[in-house]
Amino acid sequence: MAQTVFSAVSRPLGFECYPAGLGPSRRAFLRAVGAAAAGAAAAGTLAGCERAPGGGGPAEPALAPTGDAGNGLDPLPVWPDGGFAEDAVRIGFNENPLGPSPQALAAMAADGLARGARYNYPDVVRDRIAAHHGVGRENVLVGCGSTEFLQFIPWGFLKPGTTSLVLPETTYGWCGGVAAQIGAEVIRIPMGPEGRVDLAAMQAAIRPDTRIVYLANPNNPTGAAIPRDGIAELLSAIPDACALIVDEAYAEFLDEGEDCVSLAMSGGPVIVARTFSKAYGMAGLRLGYILGSGPAFEKATGVWWGDFGLNTAAAVACGPALDDRDHVARYIRTIDEGLAQLRAGLSELGCPSWPHRAPFLMTDLGEEALPVAWELFRRGIYVQDGGGWGLSTFLRVSVGLAEDHDAFLGALRDIRSA
Repeated sequence: MAQTVFSAVSRPLGFECYPAGLGPSRRAFLRAVGAAAAGAAAAGTLAGCERAPGGGGPAEPALAPTGDAGNGLDPLPVWPDGGFAEDAVRIGFNENPLGPSPQALAAMAADGLARGARYNYPDVVRDRIAAHHGVGRENVLVGCGSTEFLQFIPWGFLKPGTTSLVLPETTYGWCGGVAAQIGAEVIRIPMGPEGRVDLAAMQAAIRPDTRIVYLANPNNPTGAAIPRDGIAELLSAIPDACALIVDEAYAEFLDEGEDCVSLAMSGGPVIVARTFSKAYGMAGLRLGYILGSGPAFEKATGVWWGDFGLNTAAAVACGPALDDRDHVARYIRTIDEGLAQLRAGLSELGCPSWPHRAPFLMTDLGEEALPVAWELFRRGIYVQDGGGWGLSTFLRVSVGLAEDHDAFLGALRDIRSA
């Protein structure tokens, strides 16, 4: 299959990971959301990143002043405080519907806020994460979510005009966006059937000037898991001075032994990114980390914001969150049960969904999904349409609680029968 090459030449100076316009702040996004459907290209946004109507807040919304931007859609409701309605059904951002561990919440209440006047140094958190994985402190870097690392690692590896980055065409796109801003070539590899990553095509696309290869496993937004053996084989094609970044934000949904931590600890050019935003329910607290060893990891260490990079509440919550395995197990059960409920309901509506195991799914409406996502938005239900990933008939639906799925499926039934 043909690969797609992007460069920074035609891109504006800024970029955003949310093609609907969630840029410097949600408040700015909400002011612009009525025009967002006009297209990601006009907004200077990224292929392969998040795309969603956003909003929420008080019970009575105001209409977006920007109107329909010529796209034939009515103006969207926008709430001036930039928040979400209290009864909003938030199944668009892959958040943990159970929230943080009760043990983590108790630790934050007891100590995390009281220590907020002091700078927080990361070594205690690094030690705790290192112990969790059975590695050394020197193999762990911590930051404000794993996305922070996807933003700054490219600056340590890429140069304008002389280097390239390879990643799937339909994936979480932060690394590609940063690479384009640097001026490196971004080579996007078309996906296989049902959103699977084509490792053979990725391997064939790697060039002597390639400095980063990026994989999300399971892949976001398609949910497809990537076999560890295939990733190990991919390593054979990586040139010197190149890093393979494996983003394991949803590692809990890989089969046992399929994660890449051991590859990262082998001294090879593998960097594994993890987050507390998903299974640990701490998205708003912003805590993530990378694992690795060898020259590639040392190079990433050279651009790490290592001094005061964590907020104290997240640092205090880290240990209790890792210790509460029952909470993580409950989350996994909730996701598995939710996937079954969503798939059954979507099937009844004639909307097939891809079969992968992740805390979200892709479902094909068989029609343009953006107007449907907009109508769901008006009803207080937040999902992602697939247009930003080149999947214009798909919705990506995060797994929530049973009542969230009931509200979504009922609204979708009404919309499709109207």
